[in-house]
Amino acid sequence: MGRTKEQAAADFTAFQRTIPSSDIVIFSDGSRLVDGRAGGGYIGFQAHHQFLRSSLSYGHGKEVFDAEAEAALAGAQAAIAYPTAQFATNLWICLDNLEVATRLLSPSTGSSQEATTHKSGSIQIRWVPGHTIIPENEAADLAAKEGAASIPPSSYKSSYASLKRYAKTQSLSAAQSQWEKVAPQSYQDLEITTSPKRPGELQLNRLDLGRIIAARTGHGDFADYHERFNHDDAYLLCRCGARKAPLHFFFCHIAKRLSPSASWAPF
Repeated sequence: MGRTKEQAAADFTAFQRTIPSSDIVIFSDGSRLVDGRAGGGYIGFQAHHQFLRSSLSYGHGKEVFDAEAEAALAGAQAAIAYPTAQFATNLWICLDNLEVATRLLSPSTGSSQEATTHKSGSIQIRWVPGHTIIPENEAADLAAKEGAASIPPSSYKSSYASLKRYAKTQSLSAAQSQWEKVAPQSYQDLEITTSPKRPGELQLNRLDLGRIIAARTGHGDFADYHERFNHDDAYLLCRCGARKAPLHFFFCHIAKRLSPSASWAPF
């Protein structure tokens, strides 16, 4: 903490030199594409020689956190199964996601990343600063990107975090679709929706927003409103001669001339 990325990278490089050559060092990483596909990758070294490399595809069922954690587990399993593992005292897992590193060091219940609970042997976790031109970490990052871009398995297990995000996205989409079906006509005419949380009309000034709200509710200086409540003394026609309607202020040439800089306009 309190270090620059360059200092952190220098510290990690210095630490690397202290690792016994017989130990195994795994660099792992995770990646997620714009289309939602996730992947992981790991690189394994022993005696300053790369002996492991793998790219893993997790499809649409993982978050970046999940991909990084599972890549670390896969790298550890591959290293332990390798014949030369018998010569290693420690297995070092190096990854650039501080949250995943913390999770691996301090496992807790209730997480979607159950893979990290299956550790065995003398495994050490080390955080490595990302995007600092540490060759081994850059190689793991490339392997993860290749994994995300590769064809996903025919069946895959989705993580809790991924399912939670999917459910939230689907619920918002379903709510919006339902709103489009049941919204009053006045809302549809003004294209007023329930999302995003801060719709564009809330950025209007009070006068223009007031007109929008009146048009939406139908409660205002409108001919239909006055007739419905028998307002015998109300003026039903605008000064331009047109009947006062909820959306008339959009098109009235008198209103436009009196307020040429008005911000309201048809959506």
